[in-house]
Amino acid sequence: MGMSVGPKKAGGMDEINVTPLIDVVLVLLIIFMVLTPVTVQKMASNLPPVDDTPPDPPDETPPDQLMVAVYQDGTLALNLKVETDDELRKDITNRLKGRAKKTVFLDAHPDAVYGRVVEVLDMVRQCGAEHVGFADMKDAGPAKLAPGAVLPGAPVPGAPAAPAPG
Repeated sequence: MGMSVGPKKAGGMDEINVTPLIDVVLVLLIIFMVLTPVTVQKMASNLPPVDDTPPDPPDETPPDQLMVAVYQDGTLALNLKVETDDELRKDITNRLKGRAKKTVFLDAHPDAVYGRVVEVLDMVRQCGAEHVGFADMKDAGPAKLAPGAVLPGAPVPGAPAAPAPG
């Protein structure tokens, strides 16, 4: 209840009456507070029960998977077989020919020179790999195949060929 003193001004009010605005906002707030629990109950759905069993471990590594390793000293290996840069380039190019999925995985030793890893990555992409995945197999870096050893399932050099299944 205020009273204005002084001459009356011709024109409109220079103060906004916010009381009706506050009333409307409070009414809307009450409406939303009442409707929200009903809406939440309607949105509930029937979900399948939770399966707590751990997933099956992945199968063995596919025989056609390509894994390039970069060792701490900069040497390279394709599927644990140590190779030179040129041998690696030729092997990857030959193995990727005619494949639908041209994916190669790269595993680098944590202490390998970063520039060398980037060189190998570029080389793999130039050989035709469309996707290059980074693998972190062990904290100590990728494993090496012992000299003279062969991968399990790989043909042994100098051994007679296995007979064809009949």
